Amino acid sequence: MHIEHLTLHNFRNYERESLSLDRGLNIFVGDNAQGKTNLLEAIYVLSLSKSYRTSRETELIQQGFGAEKTIITAKVARLASLDLAVMVSYSEKKRLLVNQKSTTANSFVGRLNTVLFIPDSLQLVKGSPGDRRRFLDVQICQIDPVYRTTLLKYQRVLRQRNSLLRDAWDNRSHIGQLPAWDQQLVSLGKTIILRRQEVVKILQNYSKGAHERISDEREDLQLIYAPFFEGVDTADGRNAYGDGELEGILWQQLKDLRTEEIRRGYTLVGPQRDDLVFRINGFDLKKYGSQGQQRTAVLAYILAELELMRQETGEYPVVLLDDVMSELDRKRQIYLLSILNEKAQTIVTTTSLDSFTPETKERATVFSIEQGKILA
Repeated sequence: MHIEHLTLHNFRNYERESLSLDRGLNIFVGDNAQGKTNLLEAIYVLSLSKSYRTSRETELIQQGFGAEKTIITAKVARLASLDLAVMVSYSEKKRLLVNQKSTTANSFVGRLNTVLFIPDSLQLVKGSPGDRRRFLDVQICQIDPVYRTTLLKYQRVLRQRNSLLRDAWDNRSHIGQLPAWDQQLVSLGKTIILRRQEVVKILQNYSKGAHERISDEREDLQLIYAPFFEGVDTADGRNAYGDGELEGILWQQLKDLRTEEIRRGYTLVGPQRDDLVFRINGFDLKKYGSQGQQRTAVLAYILAELELMRQETGEYPVVLLDDVMSELDRKRQIYLLSILNEKAQTIVTTTSLDSFTPETKERATVFSIEQGKILA
C-alpha cells in the first residue's frame, strides 16, 4: 500500500497543503520547528485515528488564525483505492470517513497501516514495560480488528475493577462485585496474552535474521514475551501457553493476589503487567547492552514489523521516519534505506541531506519544508 495524495487543512502549522507522494522514498528537508514532524503526525492520525504526540485532539487545529477545525485527507492505493479523512473540530465530535462515509475508529484503523520510527523509538529497549506494550499493541491493532475490540473492552474492565479495588479497603461491600469483573478480566486478558505471544514469535523470526545481517552474524537476538507471572528475568520464551492452561493460571493468580490487590487498590493480574524482553546472546539487552547494540536491536525490530504486517495483510505498511537518520551510523543508515527501498513507501524527515548517500538522493523524491509550506 502507499499514499498517492495527501491534503492538510488547518493542521498544526499548515494552513492548506496538498501534495502527491512517490510510492518509494520521499525525503522532507527543513530546519527544526518548520513542520516536518507535524507532517508525519498527520499521516499517523490517518492510520490510527489519533495522534502519538497529544491526547488533546483540538491541539491538532492550527492556532492563532481563527480556525475552527482541521481536516486531513489521503488517497491510499491498496488492492482498491481508498479515500480517508479525519476531521477534528472544537464544536463537534471527531469524524472519521472512508470513501466519504462516516465510520467508527475500529473500522477506520487498518485501512492505512504505518510503522513509525522516531528518535524515542531508539529508547524502546531501555524504556518502560508500558512503552514496549504500547509499541506492540499499536502494530497488532492495525492488523487485527478482533484484538482492537478486545483491548478496548479489557481497558474498560480494568478501569472499573481498579475503581472497585480502590474503594474496597474502606467499603467491603465492593469486594462482592469483583467476581463478575474477574470473569471478564480472565476471558479478555487471556485473549490478549495469547495473541501477543503469537505475534512476538513472528517478530522474533524476522528480527533475528535482520539483526544477524546488521551485526555481521556476531550476535543472536531474542525477543521474548514475558507474562507477568513469569517475570522478565526468568522468561525464556519456550512456554507456549494453551487457552485452558493460561485461563487456569490467571484464576490462580487472582486467588493468590486478592488480598494484596485490595491493599494496594489496583489490579496486579493481567496483560497490563507483561513485558517484552530483548536479549543478545542470552544476556538482557536492557541491563547489559551497549547503546549501539540496543539501537541495532530496535532497528531489527522495526524491520520485523514490516514483515509481520505484510504476512498478516499481504501488503507492506507505509514507513514514517522522523529525523532518525542522524541517530544511526552510516552502516545502519545504508542498510535501513536499502531494505525499505525494496519494499515499502517511506517518508523521511531530516534537517540535512548530508546523512544520505548520492545513490539514495538520486532515487528519492525530495521536498523542502519551511514555516508550514512544502515545496517539491
